[in-house]
Amino acid sequence: MKKFLLGLSVLAAVGVGAVAVFVAVASRDVPPPDEAEFRLERPEVAPEANAYTYFLQATNLLVETTNAARIVNYLAGQAEDDGELRELVAKNAECLALVKRGAECAICQMPAVESFDSESPFLTSWLKIGKVLSIQSRQARLAGRTEEASAAALTAARLGNLVQQNAESMIHYLVGETIANAALEQIVELAVDPKTPSAVLENLAKELDGLGPFDAGLARAFKAESRLAALTIDQLANGQIDLIDLLAFGNAERNFRTRLLNGIARSGYCFQPHATRGRIQDFYRKMIPDVSLPYARIDPAYGREFGRGWPDLLRPNAVGRLLRVLLIPPVGITMAKKCRTESLLSGARLAVACHRFDREQGRFPETLQELVPDFLAEVPRDPFDGAPFRYSAEKGLAWSVGKNLTDEGGSTRVASSDKERLASRDRSKAEDFVIELRAAEKAE
Repeated sequence: MKKFLLGLSVLAAVGVGAVAVFVAVASRDVPPPDEAEFRLERPEVAPEANAYTYFLQATNLLVETTNAARIVNYLAGQAEDDGELRELVAKNAECLALVKRGAECAICQMPAVESFDSESPFLTSWLKIGKVLSIQSRQARLAGRTEEASAAALTAARLGNLVQQNAESMIHYLVGETIANAALEQIVELAVDPKTPSAVLENLAKELDGLGPFDAGLARAFKAESRLAALTIDQLANGQIDLIDLLAFGNAERNFRTRLLNGIARSGYCFQPHATRGRIQDFYRKMIPDVSLPYARIDPAYGREFGRGWPDLLRPNAVGRLLRVLLIPPVGITMAKKCRTESLLSGARLAVACHRFDREQGRFPETLQELVPDFLAEVPRDPFDGAPFRYSAEKGLAWSVGKNLTDEGGSTRVASSDKERLASRDRSKAEDFVIELRAAEKAE
C-alpha cells in the first residue's frame, strides 16, 4: 500500500511539474514588435495653411437646432422648408464662411489621438456643419440658385474629404465619410436637375475629380487604430487600466472579485502584451494593402478569432485574443461603408458626365464607354465586385451591385421586402446601389 501511495505521489508530482513547466513555457512573451510601419505621417503645416484651424473656429460659431428630425427629413426630401431651416442657414453664415476657407486648404491636420477614450468634440460639430451645408445646397437648388447650391455641396464634400483623408482614428474617418456622403447626395440631385446650367456641371466634374480616394483614408485610419490598440495593450499591461473596466466601459464595481480577476488577467499565462500587439499588427499589415480591393475579395471575419466558448479562456494568452476582438473594428461593416461611399462618388461623376453628354449630343450615352475620354477619364469600377459600373440608358440608371454582390438589374426594391426605396438615405438598403440619372423618372 505504501508503495502504491508513493507511486501515486510521484505521479502527482510529475503531473504538477509538467503543468508548471507547460504554464511557464506558455507564459513566455515574444520580443516587442517593430511598429515603425504604422506611424502616421504628420508633416509640418502652418496654422493658416491647415484646414483644421478654420474648421475648429467654425465650431465656436455654429448655431445649432434642436429639431434634428426635421433636418433628416428635409435632406431626404420628405419635408418642406417652412422658414426654420432657412433661418438656421442664415444664422450660420459666418460659420460656413470659415468652413469654406478651410476647405480650400490641402491638409486638415487634427490633434493626435492618444487613447481610445480620447475625445474629439469638434467631430460632432463638423457633422452638424455638414448637414447645414447640405440644407443650404438643397434650398438654393430648389430656389433656382444653382451656383450657390453647387458651392455649398462642394464645400461640404471637401470638408468630409479632408477629414477622412487625414483621419487620426476610425471615428475621424467615419465622420468624414458621413459628411461627404450627404454632400454627394446633393451633388447628384443638382446634376440631374434640368435647370442646372452647363457651366455648373463642368465645374462639378472638375471638383469631383479632386475628391477621394477613400481607400487611402481608410488605410490611414487602420494605422491609427493599430497605434491606439498598442497604447491600450500597454496601459493594461502596466496596470493603468483594468480588463474588467475595459469590458464594462469603466463602470465596473471595485471589489475583491474584480481585483482578483484583473490580477489573473495580467498574469503571463493569460496575457502576453507583445504577442497580442504583434497579432493585431499582423491583421492591419494584411488589411492596409487590401483596402483598395473590391468588397468581394475581403474576408469579413479576418482577425476575429475569439469566440470558441469558455474552453477558449483556458488557452494561453486568452486575454490577448479577447482584446483582438475588442480592439479590431468589424471588417465587413467598415469595408461595406467605404464601398458605398465610393459608389456614390462614382455615381455623382456619372450623373454629371451623362448630363454634360446630353447637353452636347441631345441624348444619353448608349454605353458608359461613350463618355470616355471627353467626359470621364475611364468608366468607374464597382467597388463591390470590381466589374465596370452598371448602366441602362433606357432606365436612366447607373448602379453598383451592392453588398449582396448580386446584380438585380438596377433594383431599388428594399432587400427582403416588397417596398421600393423611398429616399436617398435608404439607398444602401436597396438590392442594388442605384443612382437615378433622370429627375423626372425619380419624381414619378
